[in-house]
Amino acid sequence: MSNPIVVGIDGSAHAWRALDWAADRAVRHGLDLRLVHGSRAVAEDGHISPRALRPLVAEREDLLAEARQYALKIHPDLRIETRLLPLEPGRALVREGENADMVTVGSRGLGGFEGLLFGSVGLYTAAHAVCPVLVVSRSAPYPADAAAEIVVGVEGRPGDDAAVEWAFKEAASKGADILALHAVGGEIGFPRWRVIEDMELSQALAGMGARYPDVPVRPLISDRTPSQALVEASEKAGLIVLGARRRRGVLGMALGRVNHAVLHHARCPVLIVPTGE
Repeated sequence: MSNPIVVGIDGSAHAWRALDWAADRAVRHGLDLRLVHGSRAVAEDGHISPRALRPLVAEREDLLAEARQYALKIHPDLRIETRLLPLEPGRALVREGENADMVTVGSRGLGGFEGLLFGSVGLYTAAHAVCPVLVVSRSAPYPADAAAEIVVGVEGRPGDDAAVEWAFKEAASKGADILALHAVGGEIGFPRWRVIEDMELSQALAGMGARYPDVPVRPLISDRTPSQALVEASEKAGLIVLGARRRRGVLGMALGRVNHAVLHHARCPVLIVPTGE
């Protein structure tokens, strides 16, 4: 059985929209969904009496059941399981992501419900997961209404392959175009410099045309900083795909300034893909 798509469920509008995007990918790629709610409040550690614990557990299980029924109403053939874990939300998602195709999380949660705010659960998951992480904001459109363009950030360094591959695979399954964006953060004043940047971008895209011949590609070298160029491109994009290098000696990804800026300011969902060290 293929690895499932894990979705963080907390009852917020952001989580429901994340579920929309996760279910859409699951259908397109024939994957299962695993809906996860993590909460220390349901831990059987003696801090709460069994009598007081039962309604807390029932409340959270009802939340997961509601999310499952919502997804099945739209996609009746989906295979969906639910898991309630006695862990902090971010840790629960990271643990479930160890054998997952992807973890999907809303950019913000319910402030009064475990205090799920972007910068805690979203960033924790993106920084510690060993699989790709999709961050979806409440303002994101339904997947069917998203712009038919996927933007992939290309650094022009070894390790771009994983993010580029994900972008092309998604574009092929969605019938979308690719904007391969290489931002250099300064005016390209010398012809030789321009040739070098063109070569780096071409090298990053090498082989993709043959493997995905039906995906239109538009290479773009921008003199904006990577953060500026990607955030601006997100205004007309359906998805931003970025790589993040695996952290040496520990699990998870090393999120840099560009990753942080795009996660906080992008106008569309953002997919963070782990790359080689």
